[in-house]
Amino acid sequence: MLSVGGKSSAWYLLRTKAGEERRACEHVMRIADDVLLPLAKVQVRRRSRLVKSVAPLFSCYLFALLDLERQWVRVRYVRGLRNIVHFGGQPSVVPEWIISELKQRCSKGPVELAERRLLKGESVRVVDGPLQNLEGVFDGYLSGPERVAILLSLMGVGARALVPASIVVPAAY
Repeated sequence: MLSVGGKSSAWYLLRTKAGEERRACEHVMRIADDVLLPLAKVQVRRRSRLVKSVAPLFSCYLFALLDLERQWVRVRYVRGLRNIVHFGGQPSVVPEWIISELKQRCSKGPVELAERRLLKGESVRVVDGPLQNLEGVFDGYLSGPERVAILLSLMGVGARALVPASIVVPAAY
């Protein structure tokens, strides 16, 4: 536990409503001693296209440095916040080393997550272009990660298609 201004504070994990992480963070910042909302660069689908975007690293969660005795009454009614994560009826304290590690990794802006590579034989779906919404089997990367080969079954005939990797996602996506 840290002592901030003579008060006892610790880091807690707060659960937010879906998509309300930033709003809740703004409101909690007015009350808490410190707030951490780690962000990541991710690919999301918008109008059947995959685009890069910035989103919370931990969907529906943020971290706050709080003196629960002094600040919880105000924090619990913050717009966009559901509750504090607790185990056995007690709010769970997040170890300081975890917060330090997250702050270090996020110090240069949103974290870049390694893109998941497709595996040969994996079911995939095309999300854009003339083959949009067709499903097939991933066959492999061609001369780098920009182009891929997929095996399609069209009208009972197998066909190998070469397409940009950016328009192919795992079928379960």
